[in-house]
Amino acid sequence: MTASNKAFSNLVKNSSMMFLLNVAGAGVSVITIPVMLAIAGVEAYGHLVLVQSIALAVFTVCGFQYWQGMLVTMPGHQIDARSLRMAVVKSVRYELLALSMVLLVACGLAVSSLPQVKEFSTLNLLLLSLAAVFPVIGTQSAYFRLVNQYHVLMFAGFFANLLKLFVLFLVARYQPTLSGMVLAYTLPEVLRCTLLFTLIARRKTGLDGSLLKSEMSHRRIMEVGKWGTLQAICDLPVVQLDRIIIGFALPGSSLGVFSILKRIYSLINLATAPFYSTSIPEFAARINSGDLGEAFKLWIKTMKMLFAVTGLAAIICYASKFFWMPLLLPVLQDYLSEFSVVLLSAVFAGTFVTTHSFYWAMGKLRQSTIIAVASNLLYLLELWLLTVYFGLFGAVLAFLVHVLFVATVKIILLRKVALKNI
Repeated sequence: MTASNKAFSNLVKNSSMMFLLNVAGAGVSVITIPVMLAIAGVEAYGHLVLVQSIALAVFTVCGFQYWQGMLVTMPGHQIDARSLRMAVVKSVRYELLALSMVLLVACGLAVSSLPQVKEFSTLNLLLLSLAAVFPVIGTQSAYFRLVNQYHVLMFAGFFANLLKLFVLFLVARYQPTLSGMVLAYTLPEVLRCTLLFTLIARRKTGLDGSLLKSEMSHRRIMEVGKWGTLQAICDLPVVQLDRIIIGFALPGSSLGVFSILKRIYSLINLATAPFYSTSIPEFAARINSGDLGEAFKLWIKTMKMLFAVTGLAAIICYASKFFWMPLLLPVLQDYLSEFSVVLLSAVFAGTFVTTHSFYWAMGKLRQSTIIAVASNLLYLLELWLLTVYFGLFGAVLAFLVHVLFVATVKIILLRKVALKNI
């Protein structure tokens, strides 16, 4: 088996594990959204999304993604367990600082007079912030990805989602309130985070590789972390700021529908989204070893497979909408045009997901940040103009244009690298 085929096989295996985790999360989402809409209504659901988007935006701006540097720099090196745990501790410190800022902002929202948060108590706002941030803490995920223990992440996430589902049913049965729903979302995430960090503290696993630890550049870890943080901040318009803008500019019901559409977008890419995180170490290991040709072969293979997967998923989702939409999400029956645009966006985004991880793993940090800044500023402009003239349809159309623009730019740049080096 060639190095490219071996890497592809490992990548598919690890991504499949993450896919199973995402399926479990999707199963919970399919049930929780209708329940929340039944209890609180689409407007209150939109306000809940707004609070969590604010929390995630603050966490992104105030955090330093040291774990990104670990993912890009460490693969291929021999690193003992103690050194790896020390890196984890350093990364956690940065994320705890960001988390403290999130909680401060949540307290600020609690004492504000904003109508969008009037449904929530101070405790609710704090719990909502924790429920939003804990799943995106990168240190724990980076550790288990580095040691190739994706099954730990899969099982921890699976049991957390089962617990969430169980608590949710209890809330819906005995305490169908917004406060009960917030608790049902928060408790499993707290337990999952605690479990993973406990396992990290007890494990004595290092990294194997052909390169010595002394050859690893700690300066590069900080550099990648710096650019990773800037990249995440630059991506805020697409990830969170669009929801915040819609949440403050339009009624809560519009943000509720927009959030549901984005959730469907994520569901279509259940099988492809894990390839972004799982492919970075695979690409980085080959690039760090100087085997750029094998890295390009791996990239091409993944794109072909991902197009087939996302295309089939989108077709099935659209063809079956007359069955599941009236039962689960009847509110979407008035937004079929927006639904179609979101499916198309999901196909393009899923197909090119490893394009972004490959470009990042190649060390194109500055270039990635420049692309992110330019494309996201363009997205905000498009979002504003198209929403003004076309409402919610304009918002989802702006997102489709953004997905196509970023993928096209990076593919062109990667082709130039291929022609120059291979």
